[in-house]
Amino acid sequence: MEFVNRITEADHIARIIDDLLKDVQGDFDLGILYLCPWPPYDPVEVSQALISKLKVRNLICCTCAGIIGSGREIEGRPSASLMLARMPGVKISPCALTQTALESLKQKDDWYALLEVYPNEQPSFLVFADPFAFDGNTFLAGLNQAYPGRPAVGGLASAASGPGENILVLNGEVMKEGLIGVALTGNVKVETVVSQGCRPIGETYIVTKAQHNIIFELAGRPFYKVLEEVLNKGTDYDRHLAHEAIFIGIAMNEYKDQFKRGDFLIRGVMGLDPESGAGAVGDYMRVGQTVQFHLRDAMTANEDLHELLKGYRLSKPAPHGTFVFSCNGRGMNLFKEPDHDIKIIQEHLGPVPAAGFFCAGEIGPVGGVNFLHGFTSSMALFYPQQL
Repeated sequence: MEFVNRITEADHIARIIDDLLKDVQGDFDLGILYLCPWPPYDPVEVSQALISKLKVRNLICCTCAGIIGSGREIEGRPSASLMLARMPGVKISPCALTQTALESLKQKDDWYALLEVYPNEQPSFLVFADPFAFDGNTFLAGLNQAYPGRPAVGGLASAASGPGENILVLNGEVMKEGLIGVALTGNVKVETVVSQGCRPIGETYIVTKAQHNIIFELAGRPFYKVLEEVLNKGTDYDRHLAHEAIFIGIAMNEYKDQFKRGDFLIRGVMGLDPESGAGAVGDYMRVGQTVQFHLRDAMTANEDLHELLKGYRLSKPAPHGTFVFSCNGRGMNLFKEPDHDIKIIQEHLGPVPAAGFFCAGEIGPVGGVNFLHGFTSSMALFYPQQL
Protein backbone atom coordinates (compact mmCIF):
# COMPACT_ATOMS: atom_id res chain seq x y z
CA MET A 1 0.00 0.00 0.00
CA GLU A 2 1.50 3.31 -1.12
CA PHE A 3 0.28 6.91 -0.88
CA VAL A 4 1.60 10.00 -2.69
CA ASN A 5 0.60 13.61 -1.98
CA ARG A 6 1.19 16.69 -4.12
CA ILE A 7 0.00 20.26 -3.49
CA THR A 8 0.05 23.45 -5.53
CA GLU A 9 -0.76 27.13 -5.20
CA ALA A 10 -0.90 27.68 -8.95
CA ASP A 11 -3.83 29.67 -10.32
CA HIS A 12 -4.16 28.31 -13.85
CA ILE A 13 -4.88 24.81 -15.07
CA ALA A 14 -1.68 23.94 -16.92
CA ARG A 15 0.53 24.83 -13.95
CA ILE A 16 -1.82 23.09 -11.52
CA ILE A 17 -1.56 19.84 -13.48
CA ASP A 18 2.23 20.14 -13.79
CA ASP A 19 2.62 20.67 -10.05
CA LEU A 20 0.27 17.87 -9.04
CA LEU A 21 1.84 15.31 -11.37
CA LYS A 22 5.48 16.25 -10.76
CA ASP A 23 7.56 13.04 -10.49
CA VAL A 24 4.35 10.95 -10.39
CA GLN A 25 4.68 7.72 -12.34
CA GLY A 26 2.76 4.50 -12.78
CA ASP A 27 -0.83 3.44 -12.18
CA PHE A 28 -2.95 4.25 -9.14
CA ASP A 29 -6.12 2.75 -7.75
CA LEU A 30 -7.50 5.88 -6.11
CA GLY A 31 -7.01 9.61 -6.47
CA ILE A 32 -8.71 12.30 -4.37
CA LEU A 33 -8.34 15.96 -5.33
CA TYR A 34 -9.23 18.79 -2.95
CA LEU A 35 -9.49 22.02 -4.89
CA CYS A 36 -9.79 25.59 -3.62
CA PRO A 37 -10.89 27.37 -6.83
CA TRP A 38 -10.83 31.02 -5.81
CA PRO A 39 -9.66 32.26 -9.23
CA PRO A 40 -12.00 31.91 -12.21
CA TYR A 41 -10.90 28.52 -13.45
CA ASP A 42 -13.23 25.55 -13.74
CA PRO A 43 -12.68 22.72 -11.23
CA VAL A 44 -14.28 20.32 -13.70
CA GLU A 45 -11.58 21.15 -16.26
CA VAL A 46 -8.89 20.42 -13.68
CA SER A 47 -10.34 17.00 -12.88
CA GLN A 48 -10.78 16.21 -16.58
CA ALA A 49 -7.19 17.22 -17.29
CA LEU A 50 -5.99 14.95 -14.48
CA ILE A 51 -8.00 12.03 -15.84
CA SER A 52 -6.48 12.54 -19.28
CA LYS A 53 -2.90 12.63 -17.99
CA LEU A 54 -3.00 10.34 -14.97
CA LYS A 55 -3.48 6.59 -14.88
CA VAL A 56 -5.93 6.32 -11.99
CA ARG A 57 -8.88 3.92 -11.77
CA ASN A 58 -11.01 6.10 -9.50
CA LEU A 59 -10.77 9.89 -9.17
CA ILE A 60 -12.76 12.10 -6.80
CA CYS A 61 -12.74 15.90 -6.75
CA CYS A 62 -14.24 18.11 -4.04
CA THR A 63 -14.14 21.93 -3.90
CA CYS A 64 -13.26 23.59 -0.62
CA ALA A 65 -12.20 26.77 1.20
CA GLY A 66 -8.70 25.53 1.92
CA ILE A 67 -6.51 22.47 1.46
CA ILE A 68 -4.29 20.29 3.61
CA GLY A 69 -1.17 18.54 2.35
CA SER A 70 1.58 16.46 3.91
CA GLY A 71 3.39 19.51 5.27
CA ARG A 72 1.16 22.53 4.73
CA GLU A 73 -2.31 23.99 5.16
CA ILE A 74 -3.36 26.64 2.61
CA GLU A 75 -6.50 28.66 3.34
CA GLY A 76 -8.50 31.17 1.36
CA ARG A 77 -6.36 31.32 -1.76
CA PRO A 78 -5.87 29.21 -4.92
CA SER A 79 -4.61 25.77 -3.96
CA ALA A 80 -5.04 22.07 -4.56
CA SER A 81 -4.05 18.88 -2.76
CA LEU A 82 -3.98 15.53 -4.56
CA MET A 83 -3.65 12.19 -2.80
CA LEU A 84 -2.88 9.15 -4.93
CA ALA A 85 -2.98 5.60 -3.60
CA ARG A 86 -1.87 2.19 -4.77
CA MET A 87 -3.98 -0.31 -2.86
CA PRO A 88 -3.28 -3.91 -3.92
CA GLY A 89 -5.96 -6.36 -2.87
CA VAL A 90 -8.46 -3.58 -2.13
CA LYS A 91 -11.86 -3.39 -3.79
CA ILE A 92 -12.91 0.23 -4.38
CA SER A 93 -16.64 0.75 -4.89
CA PRO A 94 -17.51 4.33 -5.98
CA CYS A 95 -20.89 5.83 -5.13
CA ALA A 96 -22.86 8.97 -6.02
CA LEU A 97 -26.08 9.82 -4.20
CA THR A 98 -28.65 12.62 -4.51
CA GLN A 99 -31.10 13.71 -1.83
CA THR A 100 -33.94 12.09 -3.78
CA ALA A 101 -32.03 8.81 -3.97
CA LEU A 102 -31.24 9.03 -0.24
CA GLU A 103 -34.92 9.35 0.59
CA SER A 104 -35.64 6.15 -1.35
CA LEU A 105 -33.35 4.06 0.87
CA LYS A 106 -35.89 2.54 3.24
CA GLN A 107 -34.35 -0.82 4.15
CA LYS A 108 -30.86 -2.19 4.69
CA ASP A 109 -31.14 -4.12 1.44
CA ASP A 110 -31.62 -0.81 -0.40
CA TRP A 111 -28.20 0.31 0.86
CA TYR A 112 -26.58 -2.97 -0.15
CA ALA A 113 -28.07 -2.72 -3.64
CA LEU A 114 -26.89 0.89 -4.02
CA LEU A 115 -23.33 0.44 -2.76
CA GLU A 116 -22.88 -3.19 -3.84
CA VAL A 117 -21.10 -3.77 -0.53
CA TYR A 118 -22.24 -5.97 2.36
CA PRO A 119 -21.53 -5.82 6.12
CA ASN A 120 -19.59 -9.09 6.14
CA GLU A 121 -17.04 -7.41 3.83
CA GLN A 122 -16.24 -4.96 6.67
CA PRO A 123 -16.20 -1.83 4.49
CA SER A 124 -14.72 1.55 5.34
CA PHE A 125 -16.07 4.70 3.69
CA LEU A 126 -14.63 8.00 2.46
CA VAL A 127 -17.49 10.41 1.72
CA PHE A 128 -17.87 14.03 0.58
CA ALA A 129 -21.16 15.92 0.40
CA ASP A 130 -22.65 19.29 -0.41
CA PRO A 131 -23.97 20.94 2.79
CA PHE A 132 -26.87 22.81 1.17
CA ALA A 133 -29.00 20.22 -0.61
CA PHE A 134 -28.13 16.94 1.07
CA ASP A 135 -29.09 15.68 4.53
CA GLY A 136 -25.80 14.40 5.90
CA ASN A 137 -27.28 13.36 9.25
CA THR A 138 -29.93 11.18 7.58
CA PHE A 139 -27.25 9.64 5.35
CA LEU A 140 -25.05 8.77 8.33
CA ALA A 141 -27.99 7.37 10.32
CA GLY A 142 -28.81 5.04 7.43
CA LEU A 143 -25.17 4.06 6.94
CA ASN A 144 -24.78 3.32 10.65
CA GLN A 145 -27.82 1.06 10.54
CA ALA A 146 -26.79 -0.77 7.37
CA TYR A 147 -23.11 -1.13 8.30
CA PRO A 148 -22.93 -1.01 12.11
CA GLY A 149 -19.50 -0.28 13.52
CA ARG A 150 -17.93 0.49 10.14
CA PRO A 151 -16.11 3.85 9.88
CA ALA A 152 -17.11 6.68 7.56
CA VAL A 153 -14.73 9.65 7.35
CA GLY A 154 -14.87 12.75 5.17
CA GLY A 155 -16.34 16.21 5.06
CA LEU A 156 -18.76 18.72 3.57
CA ALA A 157 -17.63 20.77 0.59
CA SER A 158 -16.82 24.33 1.68
CA ALA A 159 -16.05 26.42 -1.41
CA ALA A 160 -19.55 27.92 -1.70
CA SER A 161 -21.83 30.26 0.20
CA GLY A 162 -25.03 28.97 -1.40
CA PRO A 163 -26.69 26.00 -3.11
CA GLY A 164 -25.38 24.84 -6.47
CA GLU A 165 -21.94 26.45 -6.11
CA ASN A 166 -19.91 23.53 -4.73
CA ILE A 167 -18.64 20.97 -7.22
CA LEU A 168 -18.22 17.24 -6.65
CA VAL A 169 -16.73 15.04 -9.36
CA LEU A 170 -16.67 11.23 -9.32
CA ASN A 171 -14.90 9.54 -12.24
CA GLY A 172 -15.91 12.35 -14.58
CA GLU A 173 -19.51 12.63 -13.31
CA VAL A 174 -20.15 16.19 -12.11
CA MET A 175 -22.56 16.95 -9.26
CA LYS A 176 -23.46 20.29 -7.64
CA GLU A 177 -25.41 18.68 -4.82
CA GLY A 178 -25.60 15.30 -3.13
CA LEU A 179 -22.77 13.04 -2.02
CA ILE A 180 -19.90 11.13 -3.59
CA GLY A 181 -17.52 8.65 -2.08
CA VAL A 182 -15.98 5.21 -2.07
CA ALA A 183 -16.41 2.04 -0.04
CA LEU A 184 -13.16 0.18 0.58
CA THR A 185 -13.02 -3.56 1.26
CA GLY A 186 -10.41 -6.29 1.14
CA ASN A 187 -6.80 -5.75 2.15
CA VAL A 188 -7.36 -2.42 3.94
CA LYS A 189 -7.78 -1.34 7.53
CA VAL A 190 -8.89 2.20 8.37
CA GLU A 191 -8.25 3.54 11.87
CA THR A 192 -9.83 6.84 12.91
CA VAL A 193 -8.97 9.73 15.21
CA VAL A 194 -11.60 12.40 15.84
CA SER A 195 -10.41 15.43 17.80
CA GLN A 196 -13.40 17.50 18.91
CA GLY A 197 -11.19 20.09 20.59
CA CYS A 198 -13.02 20.37 23.91
CA ARG A 199 -12.28 19.88 27.60
CA PRO A 200 -14.79 18.86 30.26
CA ILE A 201 -15.88 21.10 33.10
CA GLY A 202 -17.64 19.95 36.26
CA GLU A 203 -18.98 16.46 36.87
CA THR A 204 -20.95 13.99 34.77
CA TYR A 205 -24.74 13.96 35.13
CA ILE A 206 -27.57 11.64 34.16
CA VAL A 207 -30.34 13.08 32.00
CA THR A 208 -33.54 12.57 34.00
CA LYS A 209 -36.02 14.51 31.86
CA ALA A 210 -35.74 15.24 28.13
CA GLN A 211 -37.80 15.54 24.98
CA HIS A 212 -36.42 15.72 21.45
CA ASN A 213 -33.39 18.07 21.71
CA ILE A 214 -34.52 19.71 24.97
CA ILE A 215 -33.00 18.69 28.31
CA PHE A 216 -35.22 19.68 31.20
CA GLU A 217 -33.44 17.99 34.09
CA LEU A 218 -30.01 16.63 35.00
CA ALA A 219 -29.90 14.39 38.09
CA GLY A 220 -33.42 15.57 38.96
CA ARG A 221 -32.53 19.27 38.86
CA PRO A 222 -33.22 21.92 36.21
CA PHE A 223 -30.63 21.92 33.41
CA TYR A 224 -30.07 25.67 33.75
CA LYS A 225 -29.45 25.44 37.52
CA VAL A 226 -26.91 22.64 37.08
CA LEU A 227 -25.05 24.61 34.42
CA GLU A 228 -25.09 27.72 36.59
CA GLU A 229 -23.61 25.76 39.49
CA VAL A 230 -20.89 24.21 37.30
CA LEU A 231 -19.82 27.62 35.98
CA ASN A 232 -19.87 29.20 39.45
CA LYS A 233 -17.37 26.54 40.56
CA GLY A 234 -15.19 27.16 37.50
CA THR A 235 -12.57 29.84 36.85
CA ASP A 236 -13.12 33.32 35.45
CA TYR A 237 -11.66 32.04 32.17
CA ASP A 238 -14.15 29.15 32.15
CA ARG A 239 -17.00 31.61 32.49
CA HIS A 240 -15.52 33.77 29.74
CA LEU A 241 -15.43 30.78 27.37
CA ALA A 242 -18.94 29.73 28.37
CA HIS A 243 -20.17 33.21 27.51
CA GLU A 244 -18.83 32.65 23.98
CA ALA A 245 -20.16 29.07 23.69
CA ILE A 246 -20.97 26.15 25.95
CA PHE A 247 -21.09 22.53 24.84
CA ILE A 248 -22.57 19.30 26.11
CA GLY A 249 -20.67 16.04 25.87
CA ILE A 250 -22.88 12.97 25.41
CA ALA A 251 -21.21 9.79 26.67
CA MET A 252 -21.23 7.11 23.98
CA ASN A 253 -21.15 4.38 26.63
CA GLU A 254 -22.86 5.48 29.83
CA TYR A 255 -21.88 2.25 31.58
CA LYS A 256 -18.21 3.20 31.84
CA ASP A 257 -16.87 3.94 35.32
CA GLN A 258 -14.52 6.68 34.12
CA PHE A 259 -14.62 8.86 31.03
CA LYS A 260 -11.70 10.15 28.98
CA ARG A 261 -11.04 12.05 25.76
CA GLY A 262 -12.95 10.56 22.87
CA ASP A 263 -15.71 9.09 25.05
CA PHE A 264 -18.09 12.00 24.43
CA LEU A 265 -19.94 13.22 21.36
CA ILE A 266 -19.73 17.02 21.54
CA ARG A 267 -22.82 19.08 20.71
CA GLY A 268 -23.53 22.76 21.21
CA VAL A 269 -25.93 24.19 23.78
CA MET A 270 -28.20 26.12 21.44
CA GLY A 271 -30.36 27.98 23.93
CA LEU A 272 -31.32 28.34 27.59
CA ASP A 273 -34.64 29.16 29.27
CA PRO A 274 -33.97 30.38 32.84
CA GLU A 275 -37.72 30.40 33.54
CA SER A 276 -38.36 26.73 32.84
CA GLY A 277 -34.76 25.70 33.52
CA ALA A 278 -34.51 23.85 30.20
CA GLY A 279 -31.69 23.83 27.68
CA ALA A 280 -31.75 23.11 23.95
CA VAL A 281 -28.82 21.14 22.54
CA GLY A 282 -27.70 20.20 19.05
CA ASP A 283 -28.88 16.59 19.10
CA TYR A 284 -31.78 14.41 20.16
CA MET A 285 -31.57 13.41 23.82
CA ARG A 286 -33.06 10.61 25.91
CA VAL A 287 -33.49 9.91 29.59
CA GLY A 288 -30.63 7.88 31.05
CA GLN A 289 -27.82 9.36 28.98
CA THR A 290 -24.67 10.52 30.75
CA VAL A 291 -23.54 14.06 29.89
CA GLN A 292 -20.88 16.54 30.91
CA PHE A 293 -20.47 20.21 30.06
CA HIS A 294 -17.50 21.12 27.86
CA LEU A 295 -15.61 24.26 26.81
CA ARG A 296 -13.55 24.95 23.70
CA ASP A 297 -10.73 27.35 22.80
CA ALA A 298 -7.49 27.27 20.81
CA MET A 299 -5.44 26.01 23.76
CA THR A 300 -7.88 23.20 24.46
CA ALA A 301 -8.15 22.22 20.79
CA ASN A 302 -4.35 22.12 20.56
CA GLU A 303 -4.06 19.98 23.70
CA ASP A 304 -6.83 17.61 22.58
CA LEU A 305 -5.20 16.90 19.22
CA HIS A 306 -1.78 16.35 20.83
CA GLU A 307 -3.15 13.99 23.47
CA LEU A 308 -5.25 11.89 21.10
CA LEU A 309 -2.43 11.44 18.57
CA LYS A 310 0.16 10.80 21.24
CA GLY A 311 -2.02 8.07 22.73
CA TYR A 312 -2.70 6.60 19.31
CA ARG A 313 0.96 6.45 18.32
CA LEU A 314 1.92 4.66 21.54
CA SER A 315 -0.24 1.69 20.58
CA LYS A 316 -0.19 1.68 16.74
CA PRO A 317 2.40 1.55 13.96
CA ALA A 318 2.84 4.51 11.61
CA PRO A 319 0.07 4.64 8.98
CA HIS A 320 0.81 4.30 5.26
CA GLY A 321 -1.35 7.34 4.47
CA THR A 322 -3.67 9.74 6.27
CA PHE A 323 -6.69 11.79 5.23
CA VAL A 324 -7.41 14.89 7.34
CA PHE A 325 -10.70 16.79 7.50
CA SER A 326 -10.57 19.94 9.62
CA CYS A 327 -13.32 22.47 10.27
CA ASN A 328 -12.95 25.75 8.40
CA GLY A 329 -13.31 27.38 11.83
CA ARG A 330 -9.96 25.86 12.82
CA GLY A 331 -6.74 26.73 10.99
CA MET A 332 -5.72 30.38 11.11
CA ASN A 333 -9.20 31.36 12.34
CA LEU A 334 -8.70 29.52 15.61
CA PHE A 335 -4.97 29.05 16.13
CA LYS A 336 -3.61 32.27 14.55
CA GLU A 337 -0.71 30.31 13.07
CA PRO A 338 -0.30 28.41 9.79
CA ASP A 339 -0.19 24.62 9.39
CA HIS A 340 -1.34 23.92 12.95
CA ASP A 341 -3.11 20.56 12.63
CA ILE A 342 -0.81 19.03 10.01
CA LYS A 343 2.29 19.89 12.05
CA ILE A 344 0.89 18.03 15.05
CA ILE A 345 -0.16 15.09 12.89
CA GLN A 346 3.33 14.79 11.43
CA GLU A 347 4.93 15.23 14.86
CA HIS A 348 3.08 12.20 16.24
CA LEU A 349 2.44 10.03 13.18
CA GLY A 350 4.95 11.14 10.58
CA PRO A 351 6.49 11.29 8.25
CA VAL A 352 3.28 10.20 6.52
CA PRO A 353 1.67 11.25 3.21
CA ALA A 354 -1.42 13.26 4.18
CA ALA A 355 -4.14 15.17 2.37
CA GLY A 356 -7.49 16.74 3.12
CA PHE A 357 -9.36 20.02 3.32
CA PHE A 358 -11.08 22.58 5.52
CA CYS A 359 -14.72 21.51 5.71
CA ALA A 360 -18.15 22.98 6.30
CA GLY A 361 -18.72 19.94 8.55
CA GLU A 362 -16.57 16.94 9.36
CA ILE A 363 -17.55 13.27 9.29
CA GLY A 364 -16.08 10.68 11.63
CA PRO A 365 -16.97 8.06 14.24
CA VAL A 366 -17.23 8.52 17.99
CA GLY A 367 -17.78 5.37 20.03
CA GLY A 368 -18.08 3.32 16.84
CA VAL A 369 -20.95 5.45 15.46
CA ASN A 370 -20.50 7.90 12.57
CA PHE A 371 -21.54 11.51 13.12
CA LEU A 372 -21.42 14.93 11.46
CA HIS A 373 -19.31 17.31 13.54
CA GLY A 374 -18.25 20.93 13.77
CA PHE A 375 -14.92 22.49 14.85
CA THR A 376 -13.40 19.00 14.63
CA SER A 377 -10.34 17.44 13.03
CA SER A 378 -11.33 14.01 11.74
CA MET A 379 -8.66 11.64 10.45
CA ALA A 380 -8.61 8.35 8.53
CA LEU A 381 -5.37 6.39 8.92
CA PHE A 382 -4.72 3.69 6.33
CA TYR A 383 -3.02 0.32 6.73
CA PRO A 384 -3.04 -2.91 4.77
CA GLN A 385 -5.18 -5.49 6.57
CA GLN A 386 -2.24 -7.86 6.58
CA LEU A 387 0.70 -5.93 8.05
